[in-house]
Amino acid sequence: MKNFVATAACAGLAAVVLVANLQGAPVSAETTRADVTVIDPKTTASLAVPGAQAAPAKALRMIDLRSGATCRIAAPAKTSQDLTRAPVGPECQGSPALSRVAKWRHTPDGSLEMLDEEDETVLLFMPGDGVLYESIYPSEALVTIVSANG
Repeated sequence: MKNFVATAACAGLAAVVLVANLQGAPVSAETTRADVTVIDPKTTASLAVPGAQAAPAKALRMIDLRSGATCRIAAPAKTSQDLTRAPVGPECQGSPALSRVAKWRHTPDGSLEMLDEEDETVLLFMPGDGVLYESIYPSEALVTIVSANG
């Protein structure tokens, strides 16, 4: 019995030494990729071509993806940071958010802010990819603005 215990103990000790050596074994640079920067090739946005400018939209279509409401409004005559009346018509009443809009303005960072009569922000939009603007505030709003020239 002592012989068996001694053999098992030696085998266990040899296994511990072997595993300890394997854990600290050097790894060649070819087998690890920790130092390589991988760029995700997925396109997430489009860049405007320098010098190419799209014709300004004469009309905009606001689409509330939650309620399904859609309404066409006249585009602002110029990009202004001053508050101006938003020409929101009765067809926008089907959207809880769009029905509250009374004023709008462009901000220095390129966003479009829509406010209510008390000058509280109702919706905030950033330029979108594939659409003119996408809502970013409030987070539960799903409103897009597209050109309605056609």
